[in-house]
Amino acid sequence: MLQASQLRKNTETTCVMINCESGSEGMIIDEIREIAGVKECILTTGPYDILAIIESNTVESLKEIIENNVRKIQNVHATTTLVIASRL
Repeated sequence: MLQASQLRKNTETTCVMINCESGSEGMIIDEIREIAGVKECILTTGPYDILAIIESNTVESLKEIIENNVRKIQNVHATTTLVIASRL
């Protein structure tokens, strides 16, 4: 699992929680891992199927990564994004 110390300072970081079609998780994780800025992508249980940690230089570029890459992957139904406000 990614440690807070592994995240770059002075960058924007988000946790993107993804709901997807059952059975498509592996394919989606493989595609997400190929996206520039993705630090980690893992299978989860509970209300979300996948968690992706994404870093970028600006909030605007994070928005573009999520909207133009993650959300357009086949069988991704919905995403919830948490922007990391502070690393304590």
